Amino acid sequence: MTAPFRDASAAAFWARRLVWIDAALSLAAIALALLRDLDPARTDNPAELASGIAQFAVYVVAAVVSLRWLYLANANARALGATDLMGSPGLAIAWFFIPIANLFMPYVTLRDTWRASAEPGDWQAARAPLAILLWWICWLAAGITGLIGLRLLLEFPYEAGDAAELFFLVSNAVAIPAALLWAWMIGRIQEMQEKARLTQALA
Repeated sequence: MTAPFRDASAAAFWARRLVWIDAALSLAAIALALLRDLDPARTDNPAELASGIAQFAVYVVAAVVSLRWLYLANANARALGATDLMGSPGLAIAWFFIPIANLFMPYVTLRDTWRASAEPGDWQAARAPLAILLWWICWLAAGITGLIGLRLLLEFPYEAGDAAELFFLVSNAVAIPAALLWAWMIGRIQEMQEKARLTQALA
């Protein structure tokens, strides 16, 4: 039995704003790192530490709220009439945490949620924008480069400091378009679902 349509506007509202803040903090991290590189002394900068802590905290909260929105959006696509979507709303979240599958299934989930929101009655024939693939490429690139930088810093704290910083810089750089594209997708999917809901209510 399909669950009824649930209002996801609050989750969408907060997810988008938290993601925008996360993008701004990534930009701040890049600026602070470049300013430090201009300093020959390369002394520790308290602003960098504070920025890093804030960035991590916002990222975690944004991820939780975004995944909550994704659950509702995937469930609402089904409530609007989309059938034969892969898995379940819960699995749409779980894909992000399942090894190997998390390299491609979140992209498939977002793509199909978009299509099912655009054309609930015939979503297989609907097309998703290339921006979704671009978002996923940036997302993966940010995660992989960030992880490499962290591993280098933990395993070779003195020898690989500059290399680790470069990977962190790249990670923050590609995280910005990933965040902005994600916020855009949330807004568009939410808009399409609300429009489809209103159309069905007036029919």
